[in-house]
Amino acid sequence: MIVSLGEALIDRVQDPQSATDQIRVGGSPFNVAIALSRLGLKAGLLCPISQDPYGQLLAEALEENGVLRCVEERVTAPTAVAEVSTDSKGHPSYRFFRGETADRDVQQNPPKQSLPINIKALHFGSLVLAQEADWPLWREAINTARSRGAFIAFDPNLRVPLIDDMDHYRLRLEEALSFADLIKASDEDLALLYPGCVPASEIQKWRDGERTIVLTEGSRGAQIWLQNGSHIQCPPNHTGPIVDTVGAGDTFQAALLVWLYEHRLLGAPLNETQARQMMAFANAAARLNCERPGCQPPMREELALRL
Repeated sequence: MIVSLGEALIDRVQDPQSATDQIRVGGSPFNVAIALSRLGLKAGLLCPISQDPYGQLLAEALEENGVLRCVEERVTAPTAVAEVSTDSKGHPSYRFFRGETADRDVQQNPPKQSLPINIKALHFGSLVLAQEADWPLWREAINTARSRGAFIAFDPNLRVPLIDDMDHYRLRLEEALSFADLIKASDEDLALLYPGCVPASEIQKWRDGERTIVLTEGSRGAQIWLQNGSHIQCPPNHTGPIVDTVGAGDTFQAALLVWLYEHRLLGAPLNETQARQMMAFANAAARLNCERPGCQPPMREELALRL
């Protein structure tokens, strides 16, 4: 099983064509878990889910997509909400309502206690690092997974309005990077972390010879740095028209993990041929997600037709 650790929330999407907002299930780790399952792996989400109506929507979506709720008992805290708007190019921006919400109910529900025994890989990121008060308990679960031999994947997926202090966040980030075997970040993440930087140069500082680093660059494709020092520029997948990019990075990350798992390469050094195949697989999955509104990762059968 591959477990995605972190927030599940509701996206309230502003529809310029209607006075009524669209309600969609979401949260970056939630999206990764859904994508993992749709792409054919046994997946779990490690996040408390509320008893409220929004929590019911999240629980139903997980069940419909065959994702295990690692925290079985629902909690009384309300579901976090993100208001989402997209620009003319389909790029989303977010406004969050996340105080004492279910996804932060980790004091009462320590994530470590809900970690499945049979875990092969663990993905984490996004709001897991946003608050200093929450991070130690999430970190404990990550370290427990590592001690059981799980492959660790990380995507910072920054949401700056929810970060308590950027300087303190960067310290937590350094700690998170040290846990990871695979790191995926976007050029937007790097620009937010290090204003004025050149993302492709800055991200190379995260290399240590033992991890794989992926930088996604939207319409320009992606880059990957392998454990052996090789660097590969990967072209984007140009197929159908883009509707929006919500969930593209989450789908991409899930596809990386699916490819590694199916090829029995979790934790193994990749050669250049393998890396190109993996990136083509992830690019195609992310592109399919972008061809419809919101985060709608492809089913494996859909992806097979694109490869």
